[in-house]
Amino acid sequence: MAKKRNTSKGGRKSKGPVLLLGGSVALLIVFAIFLAIFVGLLFNYHFLLTDDGFKVVEKIHWGVKDTFADTRDWGIKDWIQHDEVGKALLNSEVDRAKKKWFE
Repeated sequence: MAKKRNTSKGGRKSKGPVLLLGGSVALLIVFAIFLAIFVGLLFNYHFLLTDDGFKVVEKIHWGVKDTFADTRDWGIKDWIQHDEVGKALLNSEVDRAKKKWFE
């Protein structure tokens, strides 16, 4: 004799949402998303340690050049060699001053 299925709502309790992907695949996808965010930050921002503290400044040109820099002991030659950092820092300070004074 065949068993009857219990189709009423009071039958089996749900065990919660079912993972559609295996645990390792889901972990790999999360890792890939965080990696993409990290690479995006590396290519788009300078992370600078200055006399005023730590600053994150948007790069003028996309790339990995001068992503991290400690500018506390830089002289004129260093600023000339790393002109993109100086330009980005100057643009950042000009934007900050405009917001402070004109808005």
